[in-house]
Amino acid sequence: MFDVILPIAGVWVNIVIVAGIGLLIGVISGLFGVGGGFLMTPLLIFLGVPPTIAVATGSAQLVAAASFGTATAWRANLIDKTLTLYLLIGAMIGTIIGIGVFNLLSKAGQFDVFVGWSYVVLLGSVGILMLKESLKAFKDKSPNRDEGPASNRVQLWLSQLGAQKYFSKFDVSISLPPLLILSIIIGMIGSVLGVGGGFMFVPALIYLFHLPTRAAVAASQVQIFFTMFSATILHAVYNHAIDLVLAIPLIFGGVVGAHLGTIAGLYIKGVRFRLALALLIFGVALRFLFSLIMSFVDGKSEAIPEKLSLSALPPWEGWIALVAQNNTLLYGMATAFLAIGSGFGASFILKRS
Repeated sequence: MFDVILPIAGVWVNIVIVAGIGLLIGVISGLFGVGGGFLMTPLLIFLGVPPTIAVATGSAQLVAAASFGTATAWRANLIDKTLTLYLLIGAMIGTIIGIGVFNLLSKAGQFDVFVGWSYVVLLGSVGILMLKESLKAFKDKSPNRDEGPASNRVQLWLSQLGAQKYFSKFDVSISLPPLLILSIIIGMIGSVLGVGGGFMFVPALIYLFHLPTRAAVAASQVQIFFTMFSATILHAVYNHAIDLVLAIPLIFGGVVGAHLGTIAGLYIKGVRFRLALALLIFGVALRFLFSLIMSFVDGKSEAIPEKLSLSALPPWEGWIALVAQNNTLLYGMATAFLAIGSGFGASFILKRS
C-alpha cells in the first residue's frame, strides 16, 4: 500500500519507512548538531537504495534539517559570523573537490566499496576517541557542565601556532590555517559520503579548538546547511543521482524530527551530550562492519538495478525522471529550495520562546 518505485534509483521502497528514517535523522540533527547523514546513508543502503543515490539524495534531507538547526542557533545567538565565514570558505572548497571524487569513483565502479570501508574507519575512529574522552570526563567533573573538554596535547600545540584569531563570543583563540584545512577535508568527505561532515566537525571543534559544545553544534549546523545545499545541486547536475521521490519523505520527516531533537537537546548537557554521540557513532560503525563481513563471507555483491524506461513508471514519476534528465540545474535547485523552505518554514511555525 505504501510501496513506491523510485524513478532515479529504480528500486521499490516503503514510503512510511523512509519517512521514519527521515524523522530519526532529524532528531539526531536537532539533538547533536551533526546532520545525521552518517546514519541516514547506511540505513538507506540497508533498505536497498543504491549507495550513489543514498549519498546524493541524503544531502537534500541534510539541507532541511540543517536549515531548522541554523534558524534555532541564530535565535539562540550561538552563531559567530566571522568564525562561520572561515569555516564556509574551506568547506565549500572541499565540497567541490568531493563532488569530483564522487564522480570519478562512480564511473570506476568502486564507490560502493569505498563508502563501506570509509564508514567503518571514520566512524569507528571518531567513536572510540569520543567514547574514551567522555568516560574519562565522567570521573573528573560534573557531567552537566556545558563546556569544552579539558586541554589535550594536540589542542595545546594548535594554540601555539601562528595566525591566531580571537573570537570574543566564545573566548577562544584559533589558528586559522589548521581551521581552514580541517574545513576543506570535512567538506570533501561530507560530499563524498553524504554525511554533512558534522560527525567529525563537532568533535574536532570541541577537542582541537576548545569551542564550547553548543557553539560547536551551531557552527556545524551552518556549515552543513551551506555545503549540502551546494552538494544537492552539484549532484543533480553532474551525477544525476538526486531522487526527488526519495527526498520528499526524508525532508518532511527530518524537519519534524529536528524540532523534537532540539527540544530533547535542552535536557542533555555537557559530557552526557558527548557520550551519547560517541555511542551512536561507534554503534553505526559496528553495524556497517558486520554488513561488510557478512557480504564477504557470503560472497555476494549488491545487484545494480537496471535503469527504468519512462514507460515503466507512473506518469507523475515519469515526468520527474524526464525533468531530472533534461533540466538538471532546475531539478537540483528545486530539490534544494524545497528542503530549505521546509526547514526554515518548520522553524518559524514551531519556534519556541
